[in-house]
Amino acid sequence: MKKTALTLVLILALSMASIAGTQLVHFSSANFFPEQPPSGIQITSSGAVEGTDLIQRSGNVYTLTGDIHRTIVILRDGIVLDGAGYTLQGSGIGAGVFLQERNGVTIKNLRIKNFQYGIKFTWLNYGAPATPRSNKVIGNTITNNTYGVVFYDFSSGNEVSDNYISDNTYGVAAGSHTVFRNNQFRNNGGAITESSYSVNDIDASNTVNGKPVYYWVDQHDRTVPSDAGWVVLRNCSGITVHGLSLQGNGDGGVSLYYTNESTITSNVITKNINGIKLTGSFNNVISDNHVASNTEYGIYLDGASKANTISSNRIESNGKDGVSVYALDSLTGNMVSQNQVSGNLGNGISVNGAQNWKIIGNNITLNRGAGISFLYGSSNNTVNGNYIAGNGLGILLSDAVENKITFNAITENNGWGIELNGSQANNLIHHNNFINNNVTGLQVRVAGVFDFPDFNKPQTSEPEPPKFVAGAANVWDDGKKGNYWSDYKTRYPNASGIGNTGVGSTPYFINENNIDRYPLMSPLQISIELPPDSPTSPSQEPTPSTKSQTEQAPFPAALFIIFAASTVIIGLGLILHFIKRRHSTQLQPQPPFK
Repeated sequence: MKKTALTLVLILALSMASIAGTQLVHFSSANFFPEQPPSGIQITSSGAVEGTDLIQRSGNVYTLTGDIHRTIVILRDGIVLDGAGYTLQGSGIGAGVFLQERNGVTIKNLRIKNFQYGIKFTWLNYGAPATPRSNKVIGNTITNNTYGVVFYDFSSGNEVSDNYISDNTYGVAAGSHTVFRNNQFRNNGGAITESSYSVNDIDASNTVNGKPVYYWVDQHDRTVPSDAGWVVLRNCSGITVHGLSLQGNGDGGVSLYYTNESTITSNVITKNINGIKLTGSFNNVISDNHVASNTEYGIYLDGASKANTISSNRIESNGKDGVSVYALDSLTGNMVSQNQVSGNLGNGISVNGAQNWKIIGNNITLNRGAGISFLYGSSNNTVNGNYIAGNGLGILLSDAVENKITFNAITENNGWGIELNGSQANNLIHHNNFINNNVTGLQVRVAGVFDFPDFNKPQTSEPEPPKFVAGAANVWDDGKKGNYWSDYKTRYPNASGIGNTGVGSTPYFINENNIDRYPLMSPLQISIELPPDSPTSPSQEPTPSTKSQTEQAPFPAALFIIFAASTVIIGLGLILHFIKRRHSTQLQPQPPFK
């Protein structure tokens, strides 16, 4: 018993270490651990310039006298770095200007290009600073970097003004209470990105691709002007966003943070990071939009967004899921209906940990992942009347329970028509057509699970290894009729119809816990009403982004290494545990567990 307990404690500790490692990697990207200043030219804490003769000092003003091809590290507060129109150029990595825990620094008149970070502000301690930092980025040209300017979430009180910020993957990653004035953002993957809880001061003097930014806080019953280039609504209500063309913006071409009872209609939203993003927002209507070719998600919801309606949109060719739902809280009661969801590089519609959603009457085709997926405790959701075809997989339920899936046409998907795995159970699945889904064997998969012996009970002999058993039970008929399976007559050539019921005489066997008792002999007639064509279209055919997650966030490689190493260690610990227990059993006549 002691050995077992010790082993379990070790496994638990290693698992927690893996989780903690994941969190530490996340925090390190936000400077939970102090970042070591890189090598390069230094403006030291004493005010000296080391590493170049191309920076001239006059008091607290440091002026470039020529182009520089190295990082400039600023270690002194209250100075001005004046580029004087010269260029600071990198090789695609590192930072152009690196500042850590600095206050009152101004960077101006500098051309910065081809770094991972054009200007990087970092801090020594995780958490909000006690006082605003009052750094300024003024009158610079910042181009062709991965991140133009980065302030981490907990930095505040800075100013970004009169800059030309172009052709970066991300323009400015803002902290909080950052003032933006008279900046031009052009051809960036995302102009300004910010966290859901940050509030910045961004007015219409800033432009995205020549159009003004409308960043509204605590506004009510207004219509966004038709010349908008980016729309952010914080703590608003009754806002109308209509007839806009939005490209090259931050987290969303349209972002709603804690905004209610607003409408987003008839817009063309393309080539942003996310097309439309909702956080903690209720009772909004998103309809008749063309949402295409965004780097990540077409429409993304998180943070307890409830009772929103997403209908009659064309959601196409986005870099991840067409519609993605991540329930940080209890994200419930949203409706997704009559949308065309096609050609996305992830899932068509992905519901993670949400309840009481209705996904009804959508045309979901040619998505690389699943047409619809329910993950991580999603329950009591309804999927009805959808056409799901040509996807990597029809419907996926993983750790999802008590969902209702009825009257859907699930046809010619590249994998299973429907797959259930993990801690799934009690899903109701009937009156669907499963037709020619391209798998060897059944069109449905209910994954088995391992049944582990109870090591806490006394053992009189060598414990048996874990058993692989059939997956949990789901309901595949309503007591009278089940589903149509195009391979039914192939599997059961002697089956016949029962009277005029349209039901086959032989049940459709999936496993001992999952049986369609009343399979249909003929397919159901299921019609889908497609959304109308968009009122306007992008200037060219949407092309999904292929940027990886690695390119979008710092330190993903470290995360992978920690996870892989922890998994190997845990596996070795388990193997060692069983070897030792087996050896102990061979040497001692008494049971190894008491």
